[in-house]
Amino acid sequence: MATKEKLQCLKDFHKDILKPSPGKSPGTRPEDEAEGKPPQREKWASKIDFLLSVAGGFIGLGNVWRFPYLCYKNGGGAFLIPYFIFLFGGGLPVFFLEVALGQYTSEGGITCWEKICPIFTGIGYASIVIVSLLNVYYIVILAWGVYYLFQSFQSILPWSLCGQKWNTPTCVEDTLRKNKTLWLSLNITNFTSPVTEFWE
Repeated sequence: MATKEKLQCLKDFHKDILKPSPGKSPGTRPEDEAEGKPPQREKWASKIDFLLSVAGGFIGLGNVWRFPYLCYKNGGGAFLIPYFIFLFGGGLPVFFLEVALGQYTSEGGITCWEKICPIFTGIGYASIVIVSLLNVYYIVILAWGVYYLFQSFQSILPWSLCGQKWNTPTCVEDTLRKNKTLWLSLNITNFTSPVTEFWE
């Protein structure tokens, strides 16, 4: 019976969705609350402001370094076929659904689900948890970028020479590696470059 009452909110939810929520809404000014005015919400100044803020949310380092790596690892250009199928079949529809839901309810990621149906409130909280967990590894990637930036300010780049603490016995510098007859005569074929060993 309790489940039936909870799921009742799925029927005709659009009738109650635009009613103001009870209690103080976020962003309500005290003078408006005293006069009984409905809460005033901020609006985008123009469409380009909205588009740029959304683009800033989903365009990041992954587009610059991770996507080309995934293309290379999964078959090059052939990877783009299933990628675009899933992008247009799943990714963009879910993106438009999320943006439309936020615009229709004029609420944030947590409260918009509560306004549609209280049983869906967990979806908003789950999205916050997911974003928080993704930020943990994203910060590590940003730290790598800063670390390698400072490493590149040295007069002799650490990845240009062998003899560093991370190098293996098979490390061979580029100037010596170009003499292939020397290495073939010594029957050494498993040498690695200092660049590869530094980045791995």
